[in-house]
Amino acid sequence: MKNQSVLDALSQLSDSIKLTFQLISRLSKLSFQPGSTPLQGDGDVRIELSHDIRDALKHHDDTLDSLRQEIEDVVEFGTHSQRRRDSLKDRERARIAAQLARLDEDLKQYVHNDPSLHDYFTDKPYSARSQFRAAQLSSKRASEAAKQKEREILFASLQQPTETDSTSSTTDPLAARRPQPKQLTQDELLINASTDVTSALRRTHNLLTSELSRSRFAQETLDQSTAALADLGERYTDLDSLLSNSKNLLGTLVRSQKSDTWYLETAFYILVTTICWLVFRRLIYGPAWWFLWLPFKFLLLKPFYLLLAVFGITGGSSAAVTAVSSLSSTISTQPTIRLQPSASGDRPTFRRGMDQRPANAVPVGGGGAKAGKDGQPQDPSPAGSMSQSLGQMAEASREQTQPQGEESNEAKGHKEPQRRGDGTILQERGDIPRNPKKKMWEEDVEAPKYQMRKRDEL
Repeated sequence: MKNQSVLDALSQLSDSIKLTFQLISRLSKLSFQPGSTPLQGDGDVRIELSHDIRDALKHHDDTLDSLRQEIEDVVEFGTHSQRRRDSLKDRERARIAAQLARLDEDLKQYVHNDPSLHDYFTDKPYSARSQFRAAQLSSKRASEAAKQKEREILFASLQQPTETDSTSSTTDPLAARRPQPKQLTQDELLINASTDVTSALRRTHNLLTSELSRSRFAQETLDQSTAALADLGERYTDLDSLLSNSKNLLGTLVRSQKSDTWYLETAFYILVTTICWLVFRRLIYGPAWWFLWLPFKFLLLKPFYLLLAVFGITGGSSAAVTAVSSLSSTISTQPTIRLQPSASGDRPTFRRGMDQRPANAVPVGGGGAKAGKDGQPQDPSPAGSMSQSLGQMAEASREQTQPQGEESNEAKGHKEPQRRGDGTILQERGDIPRNPKKKMWEEDVEAPKYQMRKRDEL
């Protein structure tokens, strides 16, 4: 709102306040003549004037509050600096604030400025509503005084004796036509008073009926409000359950998102590792082999091994010599029997003829897929191969050494006893019963168990 419009509104409000105080002054100076107001009820002029003044004061208060709120910020904004206070706008704001304060003061203290009200209201200061209340009381006292005076006149007229003047009736033939004043008896006065009381009671009954209807309406409104609040409570309960379900759903979604994020990150890392490995194998491994490992091997490792061989730290045996020596040692030596600590019972006995077997022979089954036509084992190696030639050389050397051993045994005239690897002499079993705790291999029983265990392991 602009400053000029605010000033216009304040001027209109000031004029309205002056007019309202004129109405208050008129109400305070209102006088009634006996018979001008009805005995039952209040005067119509006084009531209408009071209603007008009350509405005007309420309207003035509302208007003044709205104007105060609108110009408060403007006035405060204009009091920050000395330079702005000297400007024209700041002067207008100051004038608006002064006029607003004057109007507020007029509403609170108007008797001091109005000479017409100064003679009636002696106590100062008076607010507008206080003046209005005093004017109402004054007009009510004047109305009650007029009603009391009217009742006194009416009662005095009823108490005067009725004197019949026969002379006047004879002399004045028109006296019978004149209306005679009606004289009321004591019973009639009592009846009139009872009628007034009855009418007052009826008015009270009507007021009570209206208040009862208002109370019923208030009760119905309260019941409706209670039902609405109950419905609202149910809706809030449903809303709470919905919010709890939403919370659980959000928690589930957050956990799912975390697991999905972990899976995605793991897959991403695996993909990056795979790509790095492929790049290394395809692009880096070959050049690194040729340009890093081979120069390192031939320039550093080979001279280092050569120095170790020269100083005798490492042996100079080759792989071929090692293989031939291991093969010859395997053929010429007989596997020894080791006695385990868990072995118990008597020493095992051998069947007859086992001592006649050559020391370097390995007992195997005569049949099978590798047996030849004459029952002898067949060489599985291809003909003319290096392994077959080595085997033939070993067989020839064994045949040469076996007759020499037999001749030496015959020369000694007795057989050498069979011994274990630990030096125990092996004797024939004879009639000694077999160890009952020693388990024997039963092909038809153990083979299915072995196959079943192997299948379970797979």
